[in-house]
Amino acid sequence: MTTEAEGGADADSQHSACPIVEECGFRCRVPAMTDTAPSPVLKALTYAEEQLGVHSVYEEVLAKRNELDELLSEISELRDKKRSLQMSLEDKEMAVAADEWGKHPDMAVSRMEKHVKVAFSNDGEIRGMREELAKVSGDIEGREFDRDMLETDIKIAVARLHELGGYLQYLAAIKTSR
Repeated sequence: MTTEAEGGADADSQHSACPIVEECGFRCRVPAMTDTAPSPVLKALTYAEEQLGVHSVYEEVLAKRNELDELLSEISELRDKKRSLQMSLEDKEMAVAADEWGKHPDMAVSRMEKHVKVAFSNDGEIRGMREELAKVSGDIEGREFDRDMLETDIKIAVARLHELGGYLQYLAAIKTSR
């Protein structure tokens, strides 16, 4: 190291043109730890992040994947609820049918089938179960549409990442050919 006292003006003029030397507090010349000009790799990363938004697309895909996971769990729960409602509805319909057959044992089969259908429509509990079953089925269809949209968004974002990767490889090939 050279101090001003040892090297004088020659030391200052010698190192003033060197971009990797900076002056410390003791007026000594010390090599800098980092280069002041960004490296080509840093420039490429900055371009990929700030201009192309590679990382933001990746983060969006991860967020959509997590949203899709939650949505699939919701769909699964709704399907379980639908199966439970269907089983309860079938049990209630069987109970009503058995009760009607017990009340009218001598009725003809075709007439009894019509009578049982009327009994089902007159039963408030069966009607409520059917309405709830229709609501749950509608909720499942809505969630499945949301799932399809999320899957499409993920496919589009993945295609964008592939496109950006190809573009970055193209830029790297041009850079290495120079």
